[in-house]
Amino acid sequence: MLTKSRTHVRIPRREWERLRKNPQFNELVELLEDRADLETAKRVKGKDLSLNQYLAKRGIRSNH
Repeated sequence: MLTKSRTHVRIPRREWERLRKNPQFNELVELLEDRADLETAKRVKGKDLSLNQYLAKRGIRSNH
């Protein structure tokens, strides 16, 4: 069941995984995860990564 409030939308994990496996929604789910990772990284001090390191870690691009 999808739960919405003024500030949050919650999706059950089972539904999230189902969407992640669906080719039509996979990219959207990955973008949401990337955005969440970026927001988390902004709050962490002293663990800076270059853009290439970040992309390689996410499996988006290799380090060439």
